[in-house]
Amino acid sequence: MAASENSTSIAPPKESLGKLRTVDPLVVEAYDGKIIVSSPRTRLRLNVRADVLSLLLGARDGLEANWPDGTPEAAVQRLADYGFLVTENQEPPAPWADWGTTAWSFHNRIRDTDFVDESAESTQRYVEVLATRPRPSSIRRPPSERILLLPRIRVRCEAPYLDVLESRRTHRHFEDTPLDLDRFSDMLHYSFAPLRFADAGPLGTLQLRAAASGGARHECEAFVFVFNVRGVDPGLYLYDGIRHGLVPVDADAGREEAEHLTHRQGFFTACSFGVFTAAVAERMLWKYPDPRAYKIMLHNVGHMAQVFSMTAGALGLGGALTGAIRDSEADTLLRLDVPREFTTFAMACGIPSRGPDGLPRSIKTPHSPPETY
Repeated sequence: MAASENSTSIAPPKESLGKLRTVDPLVVEAYDGKIIVSSPRTRLRLNVRADVLSLLLGARDGLEANWPDGTPEAAVQRLADYGFLVTENQEPPAPWADWGTTAWSFHNRIRDTDFVDESAESTQRYVEVLATRPRPSSIRRPPSERILLLPRIRVRCEAPYLDVLESRRTHRHFEDTPLDLDRFSDMLHYSFAPLRFADAGPLGTLQLRAAASGGARHECEAFVFVFNVRGVDPGLYLYDGIRHGLVPVDADAGREEAEHLTHRQGFFTACSFGVFTAAVAERMLWKYPDPRAYKIMLHNVGHMAQVFSMTAGALGLGGALTGAIRDSEADTLLRLDVPREFTTFAMACGIPSRGPDGLPRSIKTPHSPPETY
């Protein structure tokens, strides 16, 4: 039984341990010939033998002091020291009681993980290791050689920054009017294309996009549902940020598919176009082979979504964002290389339908003092 720290306790008599039970929740993983047990209640992950796992599973209803002959007392003591056998289990703390074991385990698993220390020797070793690993391309292989190139003429945008901040809202209602090609082109360019490039030496040439990205890995790809854009046939496309164009993926994919994939929240019933983002995980993994990198990827999606939303406001458009996605079905429709690639977010954009006060029609302002804020 291996752990990240060792116990020096001497096994006591059985009577001194009393009644113990398995910590709740207990997470069991089996891979690469190993059995790993963990719990979000303890920082440790243990590599255990099959008999130790049986002991843990058998103690779910309590392990009495008069254990059957042959029970390894030293293993019981160590499991108790490590927090896997406890005298009582308390209720999970908020918010994990509602979010569940998977979220709680993920949260604890990636906390306080190691990173490269600040010494020159450590940094040099890190760079040397990277040099032994094939660097993944920052450009996803297109599903087709066909591409619809988009205009590179920037739309004149003079909206003051504070006006953009104050006007940004989620829009669920859109006008049934075609979106002009130039604003559509600008939305994709500023949200998902590189604006500059940087020579990072052994780390390669990096894309510098408007959205922040951990390590400038920019692992997100944009798949575009075109519904009502002047000059572009409806369908599903992959946006090629280097060539600034649309590569066909599925000409028959439309509003019904986008609405179904996002649990029919209504974002895609009238918008001009939608975007589903997908992560190419190996781009991030190459530089950051650590579970915390998964959390950073989710942060990156948020950065990108915010740029999308603010750009829409600056161009007089409305945007909507959601992470409520039928993941596996979306992966299939986007033709992703699962599990190396996976869907991460969904966005909608169009000409907003506003109320008399200029706000989205879904927003109702209070006309009297509310009970609470």
